[in-house]
Amino acid sequence: MSKINMYKITNTIAAGETTGTTFSIPIRGRILTVKTKYSNTTPGSTSDRDVNLWEMDTADEDDTTDSYQEILNIGTLGAVPTDDNAIYYPRTPSQDNTGTDVTFDATNEIYEPFLVFGRVMLQVTAAAEGDITTVYLTVEEF
Repeated sequence: MSKINMYKITNTIAAGETTGTTFSIPIRGRILTVKTKYSNTTPGSTSDRDVNLWEMDTADEDDTTDSYQEILNIGTLGAVPTDDNAIYYPRTPSQDNTGTDVTFDATNEIYEPFLVFGRVMLQVTAAAEGDITTVYLTVEEF
């Protein structure tokens, strides 16, 4: 039997920094949605931050170079917090037993939610000191 849970990952950019990385607790299931919410705590901040989510290698989950797959690349969020407080539905192409993408009419790929068995890394770049980025992952767990 499966159940639906929500996981929160928050990153605050440290003093003197423009990038930050935060890891989730271990997650096992399908990522159904990703909700983004962010704020500029520095008055007048005009940072257009980039936000990426990665599935981490379960054997070495704290090494940021050991990611399995990029789950979501939101790209450049606007400078105003309301520019991109959005919900995303990350998907990956379905594959057959040879690793070939599956199509339903020889041209259109079939997509499905990402399966994750480990921690998820929230990576924020091009931000300003004190900026807070939060993602909420809705996960169907097994």
